[in-house]
Amino acid sequence: MYQRASDFAEEAHQTQRRKITGEPYFSHPRNVANLLRGAGFREEVVAAGFLHDVVEDTPVTLDEVRALFGEDVADLVASHTEDKTLSWEDRKSHTIEFLRTASLEQKAIIVADKLDNLQSIKYAWSSEGDKVWSYFNRGYKQQKWYNESIVANMYEGLEDSEIPAYFEQYERLCRWIFRK
Repeated sequence: MYQRASDFAEEAHQTQRRKITGEPYFSHPRNVANLLRGAGFREEVVAAGFLHDVVEDTPVTLDEVRALFGEDVADLVASHTEDKTLSWEDRKSHTIEFLRTASLEQKAIIVADKLDNLQSIKYAWSSEGDKVWSYFNRGYKQQKWYNESIVANMYEGLEDSEIPAYFEQYERLCRWIFRK
């Protein structure tokens, strides 16, 4: 399933580029899936990591994901897919609230996604400074609110023994980037 999900996501995102780095977009879902795999999540969660943006950002439908990868993977992808008809603020508020009561696996995908995004920001910031915020529809202040709210809710309902190490890595990176 790992290779099928990887190949499918790479094909779905083939014409897209990363907003900040300009690299092929597929590098992002690959990084998310690898964080999940490295933390020991089951193959369906890793597959959903590869596929987490295909419904939101490509013509792929949730029914296609379900047919190819099963109900479990489709449900995980659906839980991470934003409703693009809503405003940025409403979409992010929904994610923040959802995260509070989400399952460990749902939280794991969201946090892996946000960690990889912040790592891209850190990389670009090293050469571009505060210009990095101009790549986003919402700048520093809104990105700070969103990421700090993710940190505030991601541990909710989890036992210390369940928390993947990369959650703490995300929290540290968030504090470092938004230290102003």
